[in-house]
Amino acid sequence: MISVAIAALPEEEKKLEGAVTSVKNFADEVVVLQIGKDVPNTPYVETIRNKMIEKCKGDWILILDPDERITESLSIKLKEISNQGMFDAVNIPRKNIFFGHWIAHSNWWPDRQVRFFKKGNVIWDSQIHSYPKVTGKLHNLPAKEEFAIEHYGYDNISEFIGRQNRYSGIEAVNRLEKGERFSLLNFFWWPHREFLVRYIKHLGFLDGFYGFALSFLMAIYKVTVQVKMWEVKK
Repeated sequence: MISVAIAALPEEEKKLEGAVTSVKNFADEVVVLQIGKDVPNTPYVETIRNKMIEKCKGDWILILDPDERITESLSIKLKEISNQGMFDAVNIPRKNIFFGHWIAHSNWWPDRQVRFFKKGNVIWDSQIHSYPKVTGKLHNLPAKEEFAIEHYGYDNISEFIGRQNRYSGIEAVNRLEKGERFSLLNFFWWPHREFLVRYIKHLGFLDGFYGFALSFLMAIYKVTVQVKMWEVKK
């Protein structure tokens, strides 16, 4: 039995409909949880992923966000893997579609996500954007579009900036809780490294102006994290 679990905010209802439609021929059970009602209100999903898993009855679980979709080719592949019984979890590439454009470089591809797994083999901690702990054998799907989760992350630049502002505050607190401190070295080094890694190492320039703008904005994000760490301690 395969369960799909999706947690959504009330304002994500329209996007949620697309996610549910994409799994209707794949899942034996679809569990939709309303954040703030069925699970605790949270500014990011890692804190409730384990609660989502508890609500599922299936032997295999697929975790989706409201702005994500699975394709027919991916659903066939995941069913095949679950039937073979050779693996305990699957690392799935994710196709990030920002502002209506696939960001095929800039360190947003293949953006692998552990989202399909046997119940009891994957656990998340409470850190934002954290990689879950996996027990058992992990299978990495090839970085091909046909095997990717489609992620319609941001419709416009205002949404992107607003969410990154929220995430930067959360990351600042997470880092301070782990014992990290604000430093002038990181203040200057982090944003430069972020831009160079995304735009040069990960070929962001091949994404055109999208790649330049997103690499620059993520550099600003790193500055914001450092300033918020300084602000919290001050």
